[in-house]
Amino acid sequence: MSSYRLSSKSRLEICRLIALRTKTLGETLQEADLVSSWQIETALQNKNQYPDLRIGEILARQNIIKPETADFFAEDWSKIVLAPEKDAIGYYLQQAAILDRAQVAAILAEQRETGVRFGTVAVFQGFLKSTTLDFFLANLYPQELQVSPFIDMHRGSSLF
Repeated sequence: MSSYRLSSKSRLEICRLIALRTKTLGETLQEADLVSSWQIETALQNKNQYPDLRIGEILARQNIIKPETADFFAEDWSKIVLAPEKDAIGYYLQQAAILDRAQVAAILAEQRETGVRFGTVAVFQGFLKSTTLDFFLANLYPQELQVSPFIDMHRGSSLF
């Protein structure tokens, strides 16, 4: 019988995938800094009151997150993280209802004018927490964490 050894990179990737698959919606939303632990605890307590509702629905009902945000992370997030090809970060932030169309347009206009990266502009304009940006970058574009947050070195291409 042959034995196979995983490289350390492959081992890390497998561990990351297992962790991704075993996180609850509440843990993912907390890690993205979209909800606090207190908000999750409160929603879990309210689960007794609303046994037919899922945690995302309860959080949306309490106006803590938008229903689209709960759906995005509950239904799409793990598939997006695992997909080999990624869209631009602005697309995902809009799909998650973290940014709206007008905010994306304002960010893109500022980005074209200054050359500053999309996520950095979103944070500077107050549309997005830096911790939420870091969460998206770490999960979708880990290689981008080492790149300057200020300079868009690919000025001709859109980061959206």
